[in-house]
Amino acid sequence: MPVQQTSIEAYQTIQPTLNQRQKQIYQIIKTHPGISNNEIKRITKLGINQITPRVYELRQKGLVKCKGIKIDRITGRSVMCWEATTCQQW
Repeated sequence: MPVQQTSIEAYQTIQPTLNQRQKQIYQIIKTHPGISNNEIKRITKLGINQITPRVYELRQKGLVKCKGIKIDRITGRSVMCWEATTCQQW
């Protein structure tokens, strides 16, 4: 699928402002729409204190948005789940 010019422009604008951890978290959210912070934690083996701030930063940049709320399969608690709002490639 060809990349839209607007996606290329967004990439060129945003890409330099993302650090490596933000890129890693963004890629996981992009490939797993509806993923929660706890699920990201399980995939990356990072601490939740490394996940939550990166998701917040991505939300502030408009790259990630809340897709809804679901029940975490391990904790049984309600959690927010995320999806990517733009098509970023690194």
